[in-house]
Amino acid sequence: MKDGVILIYYGTGKGKTSVAIGRGMRALGDGQQVVMIQFMDYHNSNEIELLRKLEPDFRIFHFEKQRETEQLTDEIRREMAPEIRNAFNFTKKIMETGECEMLMLDGVLECVREGFISDQELVELLEKKPSYMSVLLTGDSLPELVGSCADYIYQIKIEKFGKE
Repeated sequence: MKDGVILIYYGTGKGKTSVAIGRGMRALGDGQQVVMIQFMDYHNSNEIELLRKLEPDFRIFHFEKQRETEQLTDEIRREMAPEIRNAFNFTKKIMETGECEMLMLDGVLECVREGFISDQELVELLEKKPSYMSVLLTGDSLPELVGSCADYIYQIKIEKFGKE
């Protein structure tokens, strides 16, 4: 069994989740179990519904309820805090049980930026990673402390605006 790594995909450009899913598909092709936990970034339901067909080898979880707006008002922040905490606690459980070889934490870096999870908490979690497990984190920013734990860091940025 090969050693796992910590990968980070961050930046302001689109495509971080898609790249993460590609890495997950590669792991799946290598016969690995994949778990994807979506934190603040799961609004592409078409992409996710397609992946649900790959269960139980590629499992996706999210704890945040669907909201009409993506704007973080004080009221929405209060609603989201326990949802994100539940997702983080579930992440700890997956890490403790070691039930997958690839654990993807989609949007977790936004949770750090927004103060729902501290960078220290995330680092402590990453330090408990089983040696065979790869952990992939995505988000729009990269806290320095979290970056210091990574084996690979990829920045996704927009170089040209155009039609999508």
